Amino acid sequence: MPKDRYRAFAKNKLKSKFIFHFKKDFLSFKELKKIVKFYKAKNILIYIPLEYEINLLRFRRELSKNSNIFVPFMQDKSLKIVKLRLPLYKKRFGVYEPYISFLNVKIDLAVIPVIAVDKNLKRIGHGKGFYDMFFANLAYKPLVVFVQALNLYFDKSLCEKHDIQADFYINPYKKYFKRELKNANNNLHFYSRCSRRGSRIFSC
Repeated sequence: MPKDRYRAFAKNKLKSKFIFHFKKDFLSFKELKKIVKFYKAKNILIYIPLEYEINLLRFRRELSKNSNIFVPFMQDKSLKIVKLRLPLYKKRFGVYEPYISFLNVKIDLAVIPVIAVDKNLKRIGHGKGFYDMFFANLAYKPLVVFVQALNLYFDKSLCEKHDIQADFYINPYKKYFKRELKNANNNLHFYSRCSRRGSRIFSC
């Protein structure tokens, strides 16, 4: 199946199945919090959600107890990092953003919304390329966590070389992480050790 076709299918499913549900947000935040604690992430990039995306902003006070919270700001065809500050205002594509305040900061962990994820834990997004350009311009690689309201993992390779790859993919139903990550961190006790034989990805 072509990537664009699966993107359209997944996006329609997300929109049609969208129901405001605090429990979905909380379950996703609970897993994210474990990752943040395990890796001692101090500078975290999260996102300002669209209506069908997991809303982690509601837990910003809890996250900010031990970490600094940043969000992306659209500029040209890429993103810049800005400090999360209220109020937010509506910009292109219906995305809300804080007022501009560019910072030279190194992100430890980036939390990114997805439309779907392929077998290599690569991101299928909205097709605008903002995150791809942003990560291509970074001189370092932060830990990457994909977050989603549904489990739209596709067990085939759909993405291209430039598409972002996650270290973790979490949703209210399942969680996935790379085999390489598990082998390098044998103390990932916060995830159970479910796996599929021959797969590059461990999932639970």
